[in-house]
Amino acid sequence: MQSSSSVRLTSVRLTSALALCVLGSTATAQQSAGDPGSALRVEVTPEGAFYRSVPRASATKSVGPSSLTTAGLIWSHPDGGLLWIGNAVSLGNYGTEVFTAYDLNNEATAVFSCYDTNPPNAIWTDNAPFGSEDHHVASANTTNTKVAIHTFNSGTASATVVLSKYTTLSPSPDWTYTFGFNPAMGGGTNCGISRDGQTIVAVAGDASAGTLTIAVFSPASNVPLSVTPVVIGAGNAIRGFDLSADGSTLYFATAGNPTAYIFDVATQVATPVANIGASFDSHAISGDGSVFAFGNFNSMSVYQKIGGVYTNTFTRNVPGQNYCAQIDISDDGNTIAAGYTFYDFYLTVRIEAIDVPSQSVTMSDTVVASGSFQNIVSAVAIAADGQHFAVGLWGDGSGPVAEERFYARNQNAAVGTVDLPGSVFGIAISADGQRMVAGSKAVHANTFGNGGSIDLWGDASPFTHFCAGDGTLATACPCGNNGLIGHGCENSATTQGALLTATGTTVPDTAVLTSSSERATAFTLFLQGNNTNLNGLVFGDGVRCVTGILKRIGIKNAVAGTAVYPGPGDPSITSRSAALGDPIAPGSTRYYQSYYRDPLASFCPPLTFNSSNGIIVQW
Repeated sequence: MQSSSSVRLTSVRLTSALALCVLGSTATAQQSAGDPGSALRVEVTPEGAFYRSVPRASATKSVGPSSLTTAGLIWSHPDGGLLWIGNAVSLGNYGTEVFTAYDLNNEATAVFSCYDTNPPNAIWTDNAPFGSEDHHVASANTTNTKVAIHTFNSGTASATVVLSKYTTLSPSPDWTYTFGFNPAMGGGTNCGISRDGQTIVAVAGDASAGTLTIAVFSPASNVPLSVTPVVIGAGNAIRGFDLSADGSTLYFATAGNPTAYIFDVATQVATPVANIGASFDSHAISGDGSVFAFGNFNSMSVYQKIGGVYTNTFTRNVPGQNYCAQIDISDDGNTIAAGYTFYDFYLTVRIEAIDVPSQSVTMSDTVVASGSFQNIVSAVAIAADGQHFAVGLWGDGSGPVAEERFYARNQNAAVGTVDLPGSVFGIAISADGQRMVAGSKAVHANTFGNGGSIDLWGDASPFTHFCAGDGTLATACPCGNNGLIGHGCENSATTQGALLTATGTTVPDTAVLTSSSERATAFTLFLQGNNTNLNGLVFGDGVRCVTGILKRIGIKNAVAGTAVYPGPGDPSITSRSAALGDPIAPGSTRYYQSYYRDPLASFCPPLTFNSSNGIIVQW
């Protein structure tokens, strides 16, 4: 909504030291009162084989509120008659954006804001993958970099595998890379990106040649830093794939001759580590590359790096007619989330979390479906610290089993669930563990049909997003310079506005404020207030909602457009606030925004600073 009036702070100009007299430490400001022709995948079990329908082969959003305040479904994006199925999903840019690829029909990639209304509109959609298959996507956590891989003309002599690198700023890829061979027999593909967005790894297999090609990139160029062919044997294909969050190590596994490999990204050496014995989708490596695991019938084998060598330190055995279907591992390697499918009747699944140092089970949840549909664990994703994880199931088709499930490491019962009429095919969790996104089919996986949805769910959090300069406030950005959904007003570097996020806990205070998408080296102040004006006040090139008793909690220089407080050696936010004369009592609320130097006066004259969105913290 546009404001009926606009008041500029023309008496205040931001200098290189950002000495804002209007924001003295005790200043107060105004307060407000599958179709029949679809492809099939064969799921092999001890009792034979069954079939699963397999996914095969733009608009600019200007408005949208909002805040995430309680646990529950944030938004659901249905196919809207386009008949695609949700499968490949990821969460990135500090857990604020969903990047996905549609499968089966009207194939495309799309980006959504986690702060959008329900149902959301895509920030952008790229239809270039139309007609492609074998889609995979990945998103960086601390940048807006995203990658997707697609196979065109799959199963033909003209098959090509294309990797595309995107940012949130445009539906047109910054660059693409086409693997230099035609995998007529397939062999599998996948891609990954490190949490900092600086390392991209993509693989493409050629089953006819018995080789797997691993290509490593920086986000700046489609010229690979390295291209490594790995001989895996004729007729073989990739089954497992997981890039460590630090970008140092790729774990992958083959299917025809089931073998686990470790690829060192720095040395470009791929080493076979273990014969798996069976081929399932349960493969993962920890974020630091120190632990990997794979599943088998009745078991999960865990390998830890000891003295530079990966050693099988223990195997988790689960009795009954089951197989380990999905695995994920926390960044520090201390927590493994795993899901087991019981194939006696394909109705029972077991979800577990394992503490790796003690080799003990920290939680277990057995979920039993009813009916004739097969309930399997289709996806598992764990947060960076291992405290929360998300699980996707095929479920039982509108029965009592919820297909999207969110868990805590030390709690048996699910923290939250979403019940679907169909089945989950892909799931992802934000690095901070506050959100999960799932891609699903509109009907059960055992049922022929098409259509689906992308669903975003949020955990209850002490951090609430508000005061976005995206056109939703009563006070407009002063030059019509709306930012991206959820961000502050646009700046002269056209980053689509600064984004303030918060991670950590309030008790104890480990909260960290991160202001990203600023100008590259912007001088930045983190502002705290004990009140708010929800309509907003024009503030430099942006809009400020933080009011009341104002404190400059931290002063930082951005690095690559990102400023963080507290950093190493800094006092906590509550300690800093107390030192400035505003002790924060338990249960109190404080409001935060960052504001930063933007020296281009001609961008939005006459002032030379801008501000981010806001964060409300319930201490």
